[in-house]
Amino acid sequence: MRIRTTRLATIAVTAALTLGGSVAVTSSAAADEVGSDANVSARGGLGIVTSASATVDAAGTYTITWTDRWPGPMRVYASTDVDRFTRLVGTTNGTSLTVSGLDPAQRWYFNVTPVGPFVGVVTAPRSLGLQSAPNARDIGGYRTDRGLTVKYGQVFRTDALGKATDADVARLASLGVDVAADFRTDTEIAGNGVNRLPAGTPIKNLPIADGNLTNITNAAVGSRDPIKQQELLGDGKAAAALENIYRGFVDDPAQRAQFTTVLRDIADGKSVIYNCTAGKDRTGWMTAIVLKALGVNDATVYADYLASNDNLRARNEGTKAGLKAAGLMQDPSLMDPLLYVQKSYLDTVFAQVQTKYGSFDDYLRTGLGIDPTTELKLRARLLTL
Repeated sequence: MRIRTTRLATIAVTAALTLGGSVAVTSSAAADEVGSDANVSARGGLGIVTSASATVDAAGTYTITWTDRWPGPMRVYASTDVDRFTRLVGTTNGTSLTVSGLDPAQRWYFNVTPVGPFVGVVTAPRSLGLQSAPNARDIGGYRTDRGLTVKYGQVFRTDALGKATDADVARLASLGVDVAADFRTDTEIAGNGVNRLPAGTPIKNLPIADGNLTNITNAAVGSRDPIKQQELLGDGKAAAALENIYRGFVDDPAQRAQFTTVLRDIADGKSVIYNCTAGKDRTGWMTAIVLKALGVNDATVYADYLASNDNLRARNEGTKAGLKAAGLMQDPSLMDPLLYVQKSYLDTVFAQVQTKYGSFDDYLRTGLGIDPTTELKLRARLLTL
């Protein structure tokens, strides 16, 4: 069986916008109700499958779960091509399925299809599973206010890839990206390394300055002086420095131009991966722009943004422990506003959009130069039923 929905979905979306190895499988037939994130979904076949999600464990076993409006047999397909599903990995009357034995070097997508003349629901693990970049993820699967869904496998956000392992590079190759955008400055790249990407991947260097934050941080840590560190980073100073950087995303024409470049590449049909150092601030705002432009609600935009904290927690806490063990900082918690994102940062940049442009739509039009035709192309490119 072959399911190919890209052309049909694109036509439907455009119309809607104009109008306003061996595989081991285990199913759970008894589980009639499995909870899932209501904001994570994909193509819902005539409203039968309402949402779906997928996770993968360290052993490479995938768990696919879904919710539906009434019980019935479901076929689950796996593919490395988000637009073409031919590999049946299981059939079940339940609402979950586990699959093992898939090639770990590949990025896998799953299509949950009701038996009968219905359209399937596509899902995938959010994380890209990179060893060197815990914040690397797919921005697909989010539902818009109009009931459409952001396509998986088109746009990826990540932290720096200078330390990517060979396995990471192989996984990145399976994404099939057309262009990689790097928001880091030359200083950051020199310190952390040029991104390791699959051979032949076009790279766009789109540096966005960090508002002197690197120098402030180096001065604080390098001093080894708890009093100076408190003076430089404490009492809300570190958070205030981040908020000022976020205002620059909106105020600085050069920075706006970098974000626009990525938006236009996506609208032109390119599969894009973009990064900064931690994949949380410049990358976080880039993702917020894309999701807002597609009509994803604010709660979901904030949830995606704040997910960086969980993704980076182990690495950040290791960094803090290392600073203390080396005698560089008595109170490494002063670094928290720099290592983690806060809701106030995104609040600040959206407030600046409102102050400078009056609305997000006007920011798209005037600030980023995204005309209605380009916005329509962006939505037709990334939204599906």
